[in-house]
Amino acid sequence: MASLTVERVVAAPPQRVWRAFADPVALASWFWPPRLETDARVEAVPGGELRIRSEVADLGVSGRVSDVDEGRMLATSWRWDGEDHETAVTIELVPDDGGTRVVVRQDGFPDERATADHVTGWNDCLDRLVATA
Repeated sequence: MASLTVERVVAAPPQRVWRAFADPVALASWFWPPRLETDARVEAVPGGELRIRSEVADLGVSGRVSDVDEGRMLATSWRWDGEDHETAVTIELVPDDGGTRVVVRQDGFPDERATADHVTGWNDCLDRLVATA
C-alpha cells in the first residue's frame, strides 16, 4: 500500500488553523474551490463523522474520526462516494515561526496513480488554505 505526505506553512496560529479543519463552515470555505458550493460536517471527537460534499460537482468524501488531539492532530478514515476503498488521513499542526506547519499524511492507497492524484488534490486544498489564512 502506498502513502503520501504533503506539508504547508500557514501564516496563522495553530488554534486558527485547527478551526479551519474542525469547524464545518470554515472547512467548507477553503477545502474545494468556492464555485463547487461545498458543504461540510466535522465532529472532531473520536468516533465523530467527517463529511465534505459538493452537490455541484457531485463529489463527496466521508470518514470516521479515529483520534484527536485538539489543536494539534486529527485522524480519520477517508472514503470517496461511490468507492469501496478507504484510506487513513492524519492532519498534524505544528507551531512554526509564528505560523503553523500543516502536515497531511494519507496511507493505504492501492497504487501509485491514486497516490499521485491525492498529492495533487491535497496540494490544491492546502494552497487554498494558505491563501485564506
